[in-house]
Amino acid sequence: MKWVFTSQAIVDTAIQFGLFYGFILIGYLLARLSSKGKEANHYLNLLLINILIPILFIYTLLTASPNAITELPTIVAIALIIHLLGPALMYLHLKRRNYDNSTKGVFYICVTFNNALFIPLPLVLMFVGTAGLPIVIIFSLTQMILLATLGSFMGAIFGGENGGYSKITKDALTFPPFFAAIIAVVLFLANIRLTGDLAYVLSFTGPVTTYLALIAVGLGIGVRFSLVEIRAALEVVGIRQVLIPIIVIPVIIFSGLAQLPASILILESLMPPAVLTVIYAKSFNLNSEKAASIVTVGTLLLLPVIFFIPFIFG
Repeated sequence: MKWVFTSQAIVDTAIQFGLFYGFILIGYLLARLSSKGKEANHYLNLLLINILIPILFIYTLLTASPNAITELPTIVAIALIIHLLGPALMYLHLKRRNYDNSTKGVFYICVTFNNALFIPLPLVLMFVGTAGLPIVIIFSLTQMILLATLGSFMGAIFGGENGGYSKITKDALTFPPFFAAIIAVVLFLANIRLTGDLAYVLSFTGPVTTYLALIAVGLGIGVRFSLVEIRAALEVVGIRQVLIPIIVIPVIIFSGLAQLPASILILESLMPPAVLTVIYAKSFNLNSEKAASIVTVGTLLLLPVIFFIPFIFG
């Protein structure tokens, strides 16, 4: 019986991996083989960011157990460590380098802000289910607050575009998933819950968001595919996806967190730089091509690591 169970688990995991890589491949092929790849990427991101992810955030928190975020202070503290270690390590790295401000700005932004949604979200939904989403939401909320403050400060300092500071801050604070999460947290604290038919209908946003987000990842790789600045990209990725996890994972393990939030935070620490960093680079007149290369290289290097995700989730 044990062998049958193990075989079934292997088959289920293989199917999940097939779906994960398959949908990313579909997105990538659409971007590379179709003249509408960039347009499809634009509209799919609009659908995800403005409708599906906000609805999923609200549904998740309003159907969650009141005990779902009992470890909130520890989760937020570790999320801050995951983000702030990046610029600290990059500062030490850049002391031995002579780069222009545009490159420094891109390095700082890319090493600080990892992909908190578009890759972790489908992975958590596929391997854990909606029970893990409150931790993803808390991590994303922490990141958006840092983007609006620290991220805008970095862009303004290194890009010299002080006029863009207020606009970028406003855009970050009105980012639909962030706004929806704030509303959901308020309703959750007010003990308002989703039940009945409405909860059932909204539950379908989980699988729909999962597969569309994976297609969006593939489209993003195809549209922004750039290895022009691969050496510079590896400088950032080495810190973001190697050094930070090496430092943070022992902290998470010995933090006393339960297995589920701990495993999701480990997953978040492994993520490559966020696509939003390219948008920030453009907004502050930083080297956006270099930012695109960093995001591309980081995402491609993450893909083989996905095979070890089941071990992270136990």
